[in-house]
Amino acid sequence: MSNNKKTNCIIVIIIILSILGITLIKYGLQSGNTIIPIYSYTAQKTDNYNVLLKPNTFYETETLPAGGYYASKSIYTYNINLMYDFKSSQKANIEYNYTITANLVGTAIDNDNKNKEVWNRTFIIKDNTNSIQENIDSFSINEPVNIDYDYYNNVARSYEKAYGITINAILKIRFNISYSISADVLGSDVENVEDYIELDIPITSTISEVQKNYENVTSKDITLPMENTRLPQKTSLAIGISLIIVALVTMMITINKKMKSPEIMYNHKLKHIFKYYRDLIVTVSDKPTFSSLQIMNVSIIDDLIDVAEQTQNNIIYYKTPNKKQSNFYVIVDNYVYVYTLSVK
Repeated sequence: MSNNKKTNCIIVIIIILSILGITLIKYGLQSGNTIIPIYSYTAQKTDNYNVLLKPNTFYETETLPAGGYYASKSIYTYNINLMYDFKSSQKANIEYNYTITANLVGTAIDNDNKNKEVWNRTFIIKDNTNSIQENIDSFSINEPVNIDYDYYNNVARSYEKAYGITINAILKIRFNISYSISADVLGSDVENVEDYIELDIPITSTISEVQKNYENVTSKDITLPMENTRLPQKTSLAIGISLIIVALVTMMITINKKMKSPEIMYNHKLKHIFKYYRDLIVTVSDKPTFSSLQIMNVSIIDDLIDVAEQTQNNIIYYKTPNKKQSNFYVIVDNYVYVYTLSVK
């Protein structure tokens, strides 16, 4: 196998060792347990509404769409739809129940000029509704709610009249849902969920609007820690570090050997000679013949340089066609001094 092929094989081995080492080190730095998702669910919560107006000559329609500001005295009812859409990753037995309430909360300014709650009253809009669903991965609830605006306004005004104080009344429409999830993957455990949708409607202010007071999504991934049955982390870390060390040592040895290869050493010495003694050297393309001269071989280039400088002669340079040997000659009278540099 040629030196280049050997070097390429060694490089491939170093890369493989490095990849394996890094992979094992990463694995070894992970926690001792693998977290496995076994069940997940997502609940999308939304609301939609419109405003039914009292008879009037100011609006061209009987209803106004959601998302606006409304003159309180123009409102007959808020027609609201509360929607809850549950989806899960696996089928399960689910028992859920929900209620819809309207909580009228009155606040007033105290002596310290702070807004404090002074009164609240809860109205049941939808009594407790229960449902048991077996082997399902989704369920949906869509509940219409009609809010008689004048009724709640009159209740708040009656409170103000009875106690002689002015309050800021807000009606909190709240959809409360709770459910329990029992799935095979959970074993004997039961996942209990408490969730809600809440809308706030100003009652005693001159301008009314619907303010959303909830997040649109409730989700959860239920996970189970599972002990690793693969290679222990400490062992993996030790092997990974060892492989990286072996790869680094192999790379250093390869580089060192490459730097000390005969070809490199030969070229290095040749460059050194030409760097410092180029002015003395004459390069020829044909190999010189010295049949009538006595050949004197010198072992180091410095001796040849001394001869050339002392006799003020040039150094004749010839490189063999295979470029693995360089000959340097200095002719002095009947002698030719020769220094040979070759790839050993």
